Parts: sequence; structure tokens; C-alpha cells
Amino acid sequence: MRQAHWYFICPLYTFVSSAASLGSLVCGSWIGWSAPATYLMKTNQTNLEVIDYGMMIAMYDLGNMISPIPCGYLLALYGRKWTIRMIGPMNIIAWITIIIWPSQLGVLYIARLFAGLAKGMTFSSVPMYVGEIAEVKLRGAVLSLFPIMLCVGMLGIQTIGQMLNYIELNILGLCFSVMFTVLFFFMPESPYYLMQQNQRDEAEKSLKRIRAKDDVTDELELIDETITKQMQSKTTYRELFQNKANRRAFIITAGASMFQRLSGVSPFIHFTSITLPSTNYWMKPLAAVVLFTVSKNIGTLSNMALVDWMGRKPLMLISHAAMSALTALYGLSLYALANGPEDHPLAWCPVILLWLFGFAYSVGAGSLTYTLIGEMFAANVKTKAAPLCVMCLAGSSFLLDGIYTKISRAFGVYTNYYMYAVFNLVWAVVAGFVMIETKGKTFLEIEQILGTP
Repeated sequence: MRQAHWYFICPLYTFVSSAASLGSLVCGSWIGWSAPATYLMKTNQTNLEVIDYGMMIAMYDLGNMISPIPCGYLLALYGRKWTIRMIGPMNIIAWITIIIWPSQLGVLYIARLFAGLAKGMTFSSVPMYVGEIAEVKLRGAVLSLFPIMLCVGMLGIQTIGQMLNYIELNILGLCFSVMFTVLFFFMPESPYYLMQQNQRDEAEKSLKRIRAKDDVTDELELIDETITKQMQSKTTYRELFQNKANRRAFIITAGASMFQRLSGVSPFIHFTSITLPSTNYWMKPLAAVVLFTVSKNIGTLSNMALVDWMGRKPLMLISHAAMSALTALYGLSLYALANGPEDHPLAWCPVILLWLFGFAYSVGAGSLTYTLIGEMFAANVKTKAAPLCVMCLAGSSFLLDGIYTKISRAFGVYTNYYMYAVFNLVWAVVAGFVMIETKGKTFLEIEQILGTP
């Protein structure tokens, strides 16, 4: 009987991909936590006295910057499965800590830093794992599960969190982490990793389990051919930067990672609840944030449908060009509100622009970065390159979150968004020159394109 190619038809294939991507849902719960949590803090509904919200939020990004390189070594030594298995318990420890000591600001900083370490491991390992178990024709769609789950985690904690107090909010986050820990425990190892370790029989068993069929000979031979060719070179950072194909892949993927966060998405997520007016405004800030996350979900689902049809490059260019215009207009609308009457006729503008930004971000940049991390790098440098790209992403997020309140006090909150508009325009232009199209290409074909002049 002929096997169906669309992976949703195969329950096991869906389950493996979804269970791994639940790690992203856990990260989404930490990211989405900031909106209801900062609102509770600002309205004195907690026992925490936070002076610098930006630094409190940025501790998560700091942890995200630290762990990717050590994670790369874990991925190479112990495999994808065992590395990802560590992520759930790390998040559980962080949540339990702030549940036990809810009024200790220092404990909150340390817990967010520790959870950030888990995020860095998640972003370094899960796209790699999902990319390796995906079929070539559906790799883009399968990798889109990662940002979808990220949005689901954000939406879940933002929506339900509005009805909870601070401790209940943290317990909800703990539940997400426990769910991921339990479900992923039973997942198989990546057949690519097993083949790298010369465990052909185990790789075949893993692939049969993932594909839910007995005959995987052709795909196993393709994996063997890919690993054999790509592992002929050394697995070093020098090889990453000296080899033309690897260097070009890194420039594209690191650039996409860095400018994904320089787009301004992190401040939109973390600070909108305290940036929009909290009184006499047509919509409650927390409600606006929830609908922003809904718009991101719609954008991510749209990407899932478009990525293997339109391709990666067109979506990336359209996304950043649109975000450049939207962030500039958002800054102008905040300036108008700050310097106009309370019943300003354009009071609706910031919220609508916020939602449009969420869609523009997720339909392109927000989803494609993880797709590129999962498919651009050769097997011999993958565990070196992917963590460096995650560090670029985390560093940009840490920078924007850390300086947001400082720029707001010195030059006005709207100045931040003018800056994001420039960043988006820069990458929209640069990506047009440096990106390649990887739609429908095998890993070997991608490497060949990267190596050509």
C-alpha cells in the first residue's frame, strides 16, 4: 500500500514532531509570562518591587546566550534525544523556585536566568531534531510547528493568566513544563545522529518508527550518503568559517536570527502591557497583548501553508519590509498619543498596528529563522553552527529588552520603534542579496548551492 506523503495523515509522525516542539511551547510560556506578570507587578498585585522591568525580563535572554555552545557539545556527545530530555526538568526547577519564593526578586532573576539556559538548549536542539526527522518535501511545514508551539505557549499563559494571581500564574507555567517532560521522554533518537555514530541498525529502527512503515531503504541510503559526504570534513569551528558553503550558511542563518529579534518582537511581547495606556483607553492592554499573540498564531499557520509553496526567501523579504513600515507607524502613533488629547481620533492606531506586526512577523521572519537553523548546515558543523545562531538571536533580544526602558526615559518610548524600523529595512535589503532558496531541496542539494559562486 502506498504511503501518504502529507505528514498529518501519520499519527506517529505528527506525535513525534509535536512532542519535540512542545519544548517551544514551554519557552512560549516563559516569554508570554512577562505580560501578565509585569502588569501584576506594576499594579502592586505582587510582593515584588521591580525597578527595572527591562533587566528582569532580559535575564531570560542572558541565559539563552550562555547555554547554546555547551548544548552543541551535548548534542554531539549524547545525541538529540537525551539533550532535549534535559530541558523539561530544568524548566520545572525554575518554575518551582519562583512558586516557593514568590516575593524574592533575586530568586526571580536567578530562576529566569536558569530557564533561559533551557531556552538556549531548546532553540539549539529542537529545530535540529525536527529537521532531521522530517521528510524533504515537508521539512518547512514540519519545522513551522516550532514557532506555532511557541505562540501557543504564549497565548495560553497570557489568556488564562489574566484570571490568575501571581502564584497561580507560575503554577500554570509549571504544568506546561511537566507535560513536555512526560511526552518527550518516549520519543526516538534522530536517525541522522545514529548514522553519525555508525549505528545503522538503530537508525533504521528509529526511521521505521517515525515513518510508521517497514520499508525505509531508500531514505536510509540517502541519510547514509549525506552523512558520509558531510562528515568527510572536520567537525570544528574553523571548518565552519573556512569552508565556503558552511560560512555562507552561517552568514544567512545568523543574520536571520539576529534581525528576527532586532525586528522589535521582544519589546512588543514584553512591554506592550505597560506601554499602552492603562486607563481611559479603548482596549485593556492585556487584551491587546492576547490578540497580538493570536495574530502571531495566524501568521505562523499561514507560514506553514506558504513556506513550501512560495519559498523561504520571498516570505523573509516581504515580512521584514512590512515590519519596517509597521514599526515606524507604531512609533508615530505612540508619539501622537503622548502629545495629543486623551480622546485622540487615532487612539485605535497602535493596537491595530500591533496586530498587523504580529502577523507580518510570524508569516515570515518569526517562523523562517527556525526553518533555516534546521536545514542549512552540514552534519559535521551542525552542532557548532546552530548554537552560535541561537546566541545571535538571544544577544539581540537581550540588547533590545535591556535598553527599552532606558531609551524610553531618555528619548521617549516611540524612539525604540523608529530604531526597529531601520533594523527591519536593513535586513529586507541585505537578505535579498545573501539568501538562497531551499524549498524542496535535500541537505546535499542545499550544500551544493551554498558552495557555488
